[in-house]
Amino acid sequence: MMNFIYYYMFLIVGLVPEVFGVRVTLESGRTGEIPVEVTQGEPKTLQCNYQATSGNGETQINWLYDHDSSTTSQQHIVFNAKVVEGKQDQYSFVNPASLQIKSATKDLAGFYSCAVTIVNDVPSLDSGTYNLTVNVPPSKPSCQFTSDYALTIGFNAEFRCYSSEGIPSPQYTWVKDGRDLPVNGQNVEIYKNTSYSYNKDTGTMMFSKVVPGDAGVYFCKSTNKVGEEMCTAVTITTKDQDVGMIVGIVFGVIFGLLLIGVLVWWTWRKGYCDGITNKDEMDDIEDDGSNDIMLDGNGPAVHKPPSEYNGSTGKASDTAGSKQNLPEGAIRVMP
Repeated sequence: MMNFIYYYMFLIVGLVPEVFGVRVTLESGRTGEIPVEVTQGEPKTLQCNYQATSGNGETQINWLYDHDSSTTSQQHIVFNAKVVEGKQDQYSFVNPASLQIKSATKDLAGFYSCAVTIVNDVPSLDSGTYNLTVNVPPSKPSCQFTSDYALTIGFNAEFRCYSSEGIPSPQYTWVKDGRDLPVNGQNVEIYKNTSYSYNKDTGTMMFSKVVPGDAGVYFCKSTNKVGEEMCTAVTITTKDQDVGMIVGIVFGVIFGLLLIGVLVWWTWRKGYCDGITNKDEMDDIEDDGSNDIMLDGNGPAVHKPPSEYNGSTGKASDTAGSKQNLPEGAIRVMP
């Protein structure tokens, strides 16, 4: 809640800084919000000075930090001229009211506010804010070339270059045979016999219909205002299209499809598929040893003679059905 109140008091004081009895100035005597930069790993002192314009009493000096100016979640780094617990390894307080960052890292970038209060003249408060950017050199770029380090004449190809770190975002430059390449070789006379172009922001190099002049030794540089890195150089050659290999692949695919077709036709022609179907149908209608139903003049009579299993045929057989004499007029019904 106090941070929220501070935020609005800063706005009011920024309009009428001398009304509340103290005036805060930053680097070079400036007020308000000031953008500053530091390179990663280097120290940086954020200057703060103040002057009482009215009133008297004890002065309280605080430094507050917020990673994002769109929020009001400021945290104290210095409270009453002392670095707060847990922050001593990163910051130190420099009299009369300045803050020193001992070794800048990218996670320390953000907004630092110097706030001064005359305790006996509440609400005597004024402040100034630094917008700190921590510049980071680019990391060594990762360069991607064709797998065999060769370009096929008449075809398109692509190289890539990318640094995973870098503040501000790095720019990319491709180098061929020891010379920095212009973005589009078609616009420069000495590169008229090439087919490349590349994007400095993304690091992607495109070859449109490769020509023999595209062969050479290539590498990529990643650069920003605080550093430069490059990937390992490789030798790129050009080659003609291998027509024989392509024809061989096409004929191989056609032959494979024909062979599959012939095997399917031969299987069907020999009736193997029909045989499987007929066998399944015959198994469905085999005698399963069910009972015979006998009909005579007095009505149906059900006989349940036991069935025997014929081991030689794998089928159940009726041991009495074939030998049993049926009464005159009876009808034998088989399942």
